[in-house]
Amino acid sequence: MSLAAFLRTRYAPAFASRAAIEAHHARGFRRFRRAVMPRSPFYRPLSAVPLEALPRMTKARLMENFSEINTCGIDRERAFEVALAAERSRDFSPTIGEVSVGLSTGTSGQRGLFLATVRERRLWAAILAGRFWPGLARRQRVAFFMRADNRLYRTLANPMLRFEFFDMLAPVEDHLPRLAALRPTVLIAPARMLGLLAGAQAASALDLAPARVISVAETLSPQDRAAASAAFECRVDEVYQATEGVLAFTCPAGRLHLNERWLRIERDVVDPDTGAFCPVVHDFTRESLPILNYRLDDVLLPDPRPCPCGCASARLARIEGREDDMLWWPGEGGRRLVSAEAIRSILAALSEPVRDWRVIDHGDRLEVRLDGVDAAGAARAGAQLEPEIAALGRRLSCTPPPLDVQSGLPPEGGAKRRRIVVRRQGNLDAFAHPSPSSGRTLQKSGGGIGT
Repeated sequence: MSLAAFLRTRYAPAFASRAAIEAHHARGFRRFRRAVMPRSPFYRPLSAVPLEALPRMTKARLMENFSEINTCGIDRERAFEVALAAERSRDFSPTIGEVSVGLSTGTSGQRGLFLATVRERRLWAAILAGRFWPGLARRQRVAFFMRADNRLYRTLANPMLRFEFFDMLAPVEDHLPRLAALRPTVLIAPARMLGLLAGAQAASALDLAPARVISVAETLSPQDRAAASAAFECRVDEVYQATEGVLAFTCPAGRLHLNERWLRIERDVVDPDTGAFCPVVHDFTRESLPILNYRLDDVLLPDPRPCPCGCASARLARIEGREDDMLWWPGEGGRRLVSAEAIRSILAALSEPVRDWRVIDHGDRLEVRLDGVDAAGAARAGAQLEPEIAALGRRLSCTPPPLDVQSGLPPEGGAKRRRIVVRRQGNLDAFAHPSPSSGRTLQKSGGGIGT
């Protein structure tokens, strides 16, 4: 672990202004242009090009040019071989030299690779430990639930920290004895797993007392947060981490901030009314696989209010979900973005005892699947939902599609839970969401947030 990065993350004063953040980024990228970009065959001839003029990167383009972009001389096919072998064997220890290789599918199902050198693994561990370490007086025990292990995660282990990986592909019941024996002081898991563990705790199948509970990898809904917080009797923090790095985490006041000490994040605004945007990432710390002008398909909702913690780093109200899974309903003035939070709030107010739900937009109908109710309960819920959805449409000046309410959840299509899914067909695809960057402007991460 990098002691300097740990101390900086834990004790350095928060950025007091946007000007301070801009100056910090300028210094970071001067070094990056000088020391890192010349080592990448792809970026070597572009080391003097302004950030915004660099080729726009997506996961597909990054993977297409992986062999030329990375600075470690690692061939893409060799990296895929190592990563896929680890997935099949569930042994995630092999590396290429000293570089760890990981495989990511995200929520889109598109395979991606990430690399992490020894230095990058130590930096990642220092940032997360500096932010979330419960206390310095005793040895900590971390239970980490994830689809795949990696040396990146193992870097957290040190004489003051015991780290245990729990494979999410195994049934949750199989983990309970080892989890009880570990008695973790830090519990890290996707929101779906936190919900299952909270249920086990409420049913007395577990008796954990973690000092920290951290949600990762999936959107954390208010309901998931409340259930985990009540079960484990502590605040639930959130880390928004993608293959492209740690993009945001909660501050000491419990609010979600972009990680602007280590990244520059600009905004491709997808909904001017709310300011909802897809992040465009420039990472001035990642050296093995440079991440520059990289647009993610996650939609984030900014919070313009100053944070009680005093940090000027951009604040987020929430992470809405994937851009492809945003609900866009037709209105007089054009498409209107319907927030996932609005849908969640309506479903949370149902009188039926719903355990979980999914909303699937087929274009010609809005399918709502409810777990915990039978067919009669689904019919009653539909009668309650119909006027609520219509009222939401009136508030947003748009027209919702017809409702189709059913009992039971559909089969999960991937490793990550997606409560809202868009499955429009044919010419409806063009209407489901705007095309990237069409008629939109790119904004810096600040945009007046938290100044």
